Amino acid sequence: MKFAFVHCRIAPGGALTVFENLIDEQKGITHATVFTLFSDRKELQTEHYKLKIITALPKQINQIFLRCSTHKILILSRLFDYRNLMFFYPSLMKILSKKIKKYKPDHITISSFAIAKNITPISGIPMTLYLHSPMQYIRTHYDEYKEKLQGLKGKLFNRIVPKLRKRDLKFTKYDKVYANSKYTAHEAERLYGIKNILIKYPCIPSKFFIPIVQEIPHEYYLCVGRLVTFVREADKIIKLCNELNVPLIMMGSGPDEVYLKSIAGPSIIFI
Repeated sequence: MKFAFVHCRIAPGGALTVFENLIDEQKGITHATVFTLFSDRKELQTEHYKLKIITALPKQINQIFLRCSTHKILILSRLFDYRNLMFFYPSLMKILSKKIKKYKPDHITISSFAIAKNITPISGIPMTLYLHSPMQYIRTHYDEYKEKLQGLKGKLFNRIVPKLRKRDLKFTKYDKVYANSKYTAHEAERLYGIKNILIKYPCIPSKFFIPIVQEIPHEYYLCVGRLVTFVREADKIIKLCNELNVPLIMMGSGPDEVYLKSIAGPSIIFI
C-alpha cells in the first residue's frame, strides 16, 4: 500500500517522535513519502523506515529557512524564521495538497499540531488524522502570541488569524481520528464537531524506565519541554541560571537547541 504521511514541519521535538512511532506502527507499507511545510532534513529515519521528504517550500527556499534557523544571521534570521510561515499557511497548504494528489497515495495519515490537518481530501482515498492539538496560536495561545508579536508582525498576525480560523474549521471530515489526550479530543469535538475520537497516548520508550533510583539527592533545577526561545523563552531561563551560577538540566529538543547550547554556561547540561 502506498502511504502519504503528513506532518506540520519536520524538526526536533516531541511531536516528531510521536509521528515516527505512528509511521512504524503502520502495516502493509510498500511505498511511503513524508509531506510537510518545512524540513530540517532530506529523509526521515524511523526505527523501521527511511522515507523521502517532500516540502511545500521549494528546496532552495527550504534550505534558506534551515540555514537561518541554525545560524543567527543579522536580519535574515528574523526574516527567514519558520514561524513566519504561518502568514502563508493557506497558500502553502494548497501547494502541499496538490503534491500529495500528484503522488496518488492509497492512504493518507496526518499528524497535526498546527496546520497539517488542513490537507484537501482526495475523493476515494481514506484519511486518518492524529491530532496533537488544534492550532494553538490562533486559539488557546492567541492572546500570548498577540502580546509578543509587535510591529509589522503583530499587524500581519491580527489580519491572518481570522482567515486561518475560518479555513481551519472547513477541514473536519476524516475516516478515523485519534487524539493524544482526552483534553485534545474534547477540544476537537468543541471546535470541529468531530465525534467518536479515539484516544491514543504517545508511546514512552523503554529507555526512560530506570530500574535504579538515585537515593542521594542533588540540588538542581529541571526544565522539561520544547527547546524554543519564542513563548517558552528557554533562553531567558538559561541566561538567568548563568547569571546565578545554579545547576540546570534542560530536558528536551527543539529547533533552537543549537543556539541555546551556545549560550549555556558550565552549570547547565542538556539531556
